[in-house]
Amino acid sequence: MKRLFHHFIALVMALLILAAQPLAAFAEEAQDDPITHTAKASVALKVRRAPSKDSTGGDSIPRDSFVYILELGEEWCKVRTRHLDGYVLTQYLTDIQPCGDASSAEGTQPATGKQPAAEQQPSEPAVPGFKTTKETFYEGYVAYAVKNATIYEEPDERSRRIGNVPTYKKVTVSEVSGDWCLLRYNNTYGYTRTDALFKWDRLDPYVGEIPGLDIWPLLAFVNHTTTIYSMEDNSELKTINPGAAICVGEPDELGRYPLPYWRTTGYIKAEDVAYTIPVADYETAQSGDLISVMTTYYAVGISTVQYQGRNWNIRLASSMITGTVLQPGEIYNQNKTIGPYLKSTGYHKAPIMSPHALWGYGGGTCQVNTTFYIATIQLPLLVTHRKVHADVGIYYAKKGFDAAVGGGDINLIMENTLPYAIRYQFFISDGVLTCCIFKA
Repeated sequence: MKRLFHHFIALVMALLILAAQPLAAFAEEAQDDPITHTAKASVALKVRRAPSKDSTGGDSIPRDSFVYILELGEEWCKVRTRHLDGYVLTQYLTDIQPCGDASSAEGTQPATGKQPAAEQQPSEPAVPGFKTTKETFYEGYVAYAVKNATIYEEPDERSRRIGNVPTYKKVTVSEVSGDWCLLRYNNTYGYTRTDALFKWDRLDPYVGEIPGLDIWPLLAFVNHTTTIYSMEDNSELKTINPGAAICVGEPDELGRYPLPYWRTTGYIKAEDVAYTIPVADYETAQSGDLISVMTTYYAVGISTVQYQGRNWNIRLASSMITGTVLQPGEIYNQNKTIGPYLKSTGYHKAPIMSPHALWGYGGGTCQVNTTFYIATIQLPLLVTHRKVHADVGIYYAKKGFDAAVGGGDINLIMENTLPYAIRYQFFISDGVLTCCIFKA
């Protein structure tokens, strides 16, 4: 019995020595920029590439997750994630602990101050401007080739061509860096020009902005009958009524407020603006703050019954959405909110985009849904299902940014992936449809 006990003690000691070896080896592998502190995320954090709210996001940290801090600052902390070393706002970190004290907490890393080897990033990116590679590929976006897209070995048109993506075929994108993106098509990994892709949607709501998406910083109310002019040639595009609410950009040196008008850019003059409401940063927004806005325009003054029906349907559908509050994690289904599209539910006959009919009940609801969609994707909200009208798009939105509804699979489904509740509200006047999202 004594001999058995001694054998057992020897076995336990051997196992303890083996268990300690990875930690020792791990400590030997420690590199520069060790992790100095750990903390917890009080909200879902956007990890930015530079310590500025104007910097693009490169990763996200879920609420209540551990945060590994490289540099602790009063306003910004430099942190390490699976995909990059970036910056988060210090005010959203809780339970900040020196790294040596944090190792005792369940789920934290060893006291060496470094992440496990599988979590580490190389000190220098393999390709300048990119944090991920074929080996560390991350499914950040899906997109489609707007034309036959060449895949290059490097983000350089002079590098070797290793494949192509046929027009309208789907790809998965790891990350975007300026004019280039790292993608996977079938089993080919490589780089293509960002403008060769369209119909972008995020797989990770915090991966970064959607290429080609315009984000509008102001909601403006006009003070009298107002003309929208073309930014290109100053021609008159549309006249809108007093009190209309529209999304606009910051005024330029000539006092012109730029705005989206169909597939071009228009503007209104400073003297036409009664007042503006700024769009707040979603990370620092207070309850009741406006956090996103989008406007589209539709035809009025057309006497045919069918076009009157379309305008009626736009008002009806937008009124059904207005006031909708989504809690964190809640799923939203557009067809369940504004459908079914029938005479019995109040819809009128109107022109529709269908290979089987020229008109139907509910025509115009797609414009409501498209306006809703573009407002939604200006925030880190996750769209899990979307259908476009056709690959050529629709006239009232930029190509690749429309969203159709109509029953069945023709639908939009999204999830509130923000750490707080949000509220949707439409402002509508003759020919002007504006969707706003507020922090509830």
